[in-house]
Amino acid sequence: MTSIRARFSELWDSSDILESLWRVSASPYTTMLLLMGLSVLVCIGILLPQRPPEAIADPIANGLWLTSLHERFHGVADLLVHSGLVDVHRSLWLRALLGLLAFNLVLKVADFIRPVHLRWPGSLSGSKTLGGEVTAADSREQLLRRVREVLRGHGYRLFDGNGGSWIYADRFAHLTFLVYLGVLLVIGGLALSERTAWWEEGVTLRPGQVRLLGHGMDIAFRAETVEVSYPGTEGQVDDGRTELAFLRAGREIGREVLHDHAPSFYAGLVFYQTATEPTLLVEAHDVTGRTLVLRTPDTGMTHFTQVSLRFRDEESPRYIIMLDLAHGDRLGRSLEQAGNEQYVLVPSRDLSLRLVYHSSLSGETAPTFQVEAFHRAETLPFWEWQFQEAVSVEIAGDTYTFKPQRFAVIKFGQDYGVLLIGAGAVMTVVGIVLSVWRPPRRLWLVMRVVNGQVSVDFIGDVRVDGGSSPWFESLAQSVAGALVLDAAGTRR
Repeated sequence: MTSIRARFSELWDSSDILESLWRVSASPYTTMLLLMGLSVLVCIGILLPQRPPEAIADPIANGLWLTSLHERFHGVADLLVHSGLVDVHRSLWLRALLGLLAFNLVLKVADFIRPVHLRWPGSLSGSKTLGGEVTAADSREQLLRRVREVLRGHGYRLFDGNGGSWIYADRFAHLTFLVYLGVLLVIGGLALSERTAWWEEGVTLRPGQVRLLGHGMDIAFRAETVEVSYPGTEGQVDDGRTELAFLRAGREIGREVLHDHAPSFYAGLVFYQTATEPTLLVEAHDVTGRTLVLRTPDTGMTHFTQVSLRFRDEESPRYIIMLDLAHGDRLGRSLEQAGNEQYVLVPSRDLSLRLVYHSSLSGETAPTFQVEAFHRAETLPFWEWQFQEAVSVEIAGDTYTFKPQRFAVIKFGQDYGVLLIGAGAVMTVVGIVLSVWRPPRRLWLVMRVVNGQVSVDFIGDVRVDGGSSPWFESLAQSVAGALVLDAAGTRR
């Protein structure tokens, strides 16, 4: 920290405050501090629970999420909420740091294009003084012209500093400039996405189901097939695949195939398939063929003649929001169950069904469903069955039909900022790789000619401990040769 303060103090000149503010704002140490701040925010976003978008859009889900947060963090929860640490990705902290970083990089880009805010560095790790005698015919301007020719011949950019009293030269600096532009594109893409992007998330489609795109577009899309390749099927890995047909006025105008977590594009929109979730259609009939009414715990007192149960491949627990849809009240959240299990209640028979989804094991071609039947007062099932395809079974004198299906869970929207983010990310990575391969070379040169004696102070930022770099030594010898001098100060 002391070293950083010392570096900043070197950049400050109280006689020229505006110039000093520019140098401090464009300093690589400022860039480093801002990146450290962003890293801290990213770590906070990883370590602390972050409020999901669904909770922000739904007051009931938000209340449930906040209750869970208070149960976990007790008195600290309010501080986390008010400070924005549970909404890091939408927080003022993140926006402020990104804005300052963008300002810092804009100044660095301006300094690269025209480095008018440079200062004579004093002393760096590479330094050499060239000296000797010159004839009266060798004016300072002629000697500087020869030095410039040598530096340009080695591929250096040249700029005069402080009214021409010294020369600044750099090479390979454009590779670092590429990194600056790339990060600026990423920040610009994030800002554009926040202002203009829209997304529809958690859209579920079963085969044959149609969904309007909306947002002023007269296009709909229909799931033609929803498939998944299971391990053990011809050596394939678990991969979801959904074929979408796009419709206008009922007529098909195009098709796209979605794969898990791989983007597809149509009509200027981006489509992601986030999952292909297993579902199970359940119906029940008595001996006369009359349909029995069914209920599920998360729909309260509402009755159904057919229920569609969605499962998840993972078995992580989740909370179910218990709603009384008749009165619009939340009954509670006491039921916690794994994502691979669901319950169906049969009020007229005073029994419940527990349905469990098991992902396909190696060598199997389809997942397995298990159904267990319970009387209300019992904790052990009085009947159970396993199946992999549609089946009708008899339970306590009634017929129950189970039809396994797949739902595609799709996210779609419009986000032109992602193009800038992608281009910026590629540019940043390429710039970093090339900068490591060809580190920037920077040097400063000042020449003095007094009474036939010439001295050249040659200072380079070579970043090598304990000695100069070969490129620096070679360049110094080339300059000495152009001036017909040598580093020891003797005329040749």
